[in-house]
Formats: sequence, C-alpha cells, structure tokens
Amino acid sequence: MTGADRRIHIRQLCCLGLPGEQLLPVLLKAVRQFVDADSAAFFWVDSHGDMTGLYAERLLPAPAMKLYFERYYDSGEASFKRAFADRVRRTEPVIAVSASAASERTQYYNDVVRPLNAHHVLYGIVREQGQAIGQLSLYRPKSAPAFSAAQRSRLSSIMPYVAHGVSQRRRRVIDGMDFLDTDDDAVFLVGADGGIRQLSIQAQKLLALATLGKIGPDQPLSGIEDAARPTLLRLTARLQGILAGAEPGPPSFVLDNAWGRFVLRAYATSDAPPEGGSPVAIRIKRQEPLLLRFVDALSLLELSPQQREVALGLARGSSNRELAEAMGVSVNTIAYHVKQLFQRLDTHDRQQMVAKVLGGE
Repeated sequence: MTGADRRIHIRQLCCLGLPGEQLLPVLLKAVRQFVDADSAAFFWVDSHGDMTGLYAERLLPAPAMKLYFERYYDSGEASFKRAFADRVRRTEPVIAVSASAASERTQYYNDVVRPLNAHHVLYGIVREQGQAIGQLSLYRPKSAPAFSAAQRSRLSSIMPYVAHGVSQRRRRVIDGMDFLDTDDDAVFLVGADGGIRQLSIQAQKLLALATLGKIGPDQPLSGIEDAARPTLLRLTARLQGILAGAEPGPPSFVLDNAWGRFVLRAYATSDAPPEGGSPVAIRIKRQEPLLLRFVDALSLLELSPQQREVALGLARGSSNRELAEAMGVSVNTIAYHVKQLFQRLDTHDRQQMVAKVLGGE
C-alpha cells in the first residue's frame, strides 16, 4: 500500500462517526504503519492537561502501571501534565524525542521506558477547535533509528483526521450495529469465588476495557478484580449449573460499552466441579463494528480513491443520489464508479460487494 493509500485509509477510518474508543485499535495500527513505528498509544486529557484515559497497544503490567501513576505521573521530570503542557506551548504539532544517555540511567527509564521499548518517541498533540484534547504517541526501541523530519511531517499531515476521529466520544455501542470478532482475545483463570488467579497482560487490557471502561490515573489496573468480580461470578455459577445439568446453553456473557463489545465465555479445566478448587478458564474476545472491519479490509484492495469512497458509501446504505451529493459529482458518475467497482470485485450488488471485501464468498 502506498503512502497516499494509507492516508486515504486513515481519513476514511476517522470519518466513520464511530466512538473514538472503538476506532483506536484499528486507527493506531494504521498510523504506525503510515509513519513506521513499533507501537502506539493515545492519551485523552481534560482542559487542565490532566490525563483522563488512555489506550496503548503495549501496556505495562498492572504493578508497573500502578508504580507509574503513584511515583512518576505527577512528579519530577516524568510528570505527564508538565511535559504535555510544554508540548502544547510549542508551535509545531509533532515533536520527536529520543532518550539521552543520562536519562537511560534513571529509574524512570528502567521502570517505564525500557519495558515499553519507547526509547524514541514521536508526540502528536491532538486539538479540537484549538483546544488540546489528547496526545498521540508513537514508539521505537533503542535499536531503531530516531524519527526523522519526514516522519514528523507525515504524522502532521494526518493530525486533523485523528482529531476528528478521537473526538467522537460515546458511552456505549451504537444500537443495531453489527459486530465481528477481532484478533484481540485472551484466556485467564479464576476461582469459583470469581477471584482472578492468573492474568496475562493481554487479558489484563481487555478485561480492564470491558469492566473498568477506561484506564487512567483515577482508574488504575489494580481495580480490575473488583470491577470484574460480579461478571466472573455469574460466569462460574453458570458453568457450575451447566456441568450439573441444571442449566442449558453456553456459559457466556456479553458486555457493551464505549470500547465496543466484549464476549466472555467460561470453560472447565478439569472434571472436578469448580467449587472443588479447580480453576475456571475465561476466554475474553473483543468485537468491532462491521463497518470498521470493512474499511480496514477495503484498504488492502487495489481500488481507486473514488471506488473506495463509493464502496464505503454503499456499505453504509447510501443511495447513488446521496453518494453523488456527498462526493460533489453527478448521479451518472456515481453509477459509473459503482459499475467499475462491481466489475473489479466480480460482484453484482452491494451485499455481494460487502461480503467480498470482508473475505466472504
């Protein structure tokens, strides 16, 4: 995919009107591929510059995250608020920073920077109507080169799209929206009392998003167990009932919030009943809106910019006349693009086209 195609892809993602939380997992991946980074994160801030929430492709383990918020977040040179305010005051929207030899010897570097492989960082200040609302951070390890001036310029070129996308905030999923499974899934172990016995970093992130609703200074990862316990208790009780033959159906539970849809399912790990001491395995899987998956899949096809816009409009249910008004062309021009699109994908109607783009027959 060319740089121009990746820019179009990012613009389409950010103009879907989806909640910024649901958008971020796909958007961060697209941005770091556009700029060439190892991982990425986004931090929302309030009008005072205090962090109100974050999403990171690579999270610190819960103890290290707790240490960061308690020891570093609001103190010394590592103060998030102070550093963010300094970046906001600068005229350039994107800033590149690499750790110095002196900073590598600090405890903060070893506690936070090294585990995240964040030796080189590209910071983008996200603004809405002139007000700073967040920070986009791209990371590279020490073994990689520092971010170049060309890469700073690349990130600057898409910051208006990013701002538009992440500023769309909602409390829960949109009613009637179709969801599809993603590759974001993990398995963890709990006891019959709903207490967590073993939790990987990936499971920690998904469970935090599903039950806490956000990660930030006022919602640390240490609160996951208390927030998740009611759901985990219901799952283990449901599993016990099924194993005893008293309850039909799968032991699963669905949670909807601003981050999308999360499906949790319980599995027995032995023939012994869970109340006997055997742990219960819980699989958690994140689902994303079908439309988001469609745009992501669309970016992998060799289509013209006009065909991409038409395909997205058709997937959203727009008529040819609505597409013509949105794109500023005639209905006949839209009909031509639709015909070319269907021929390119070997399909005959919008349902077939959507299925083909998503990988269906």
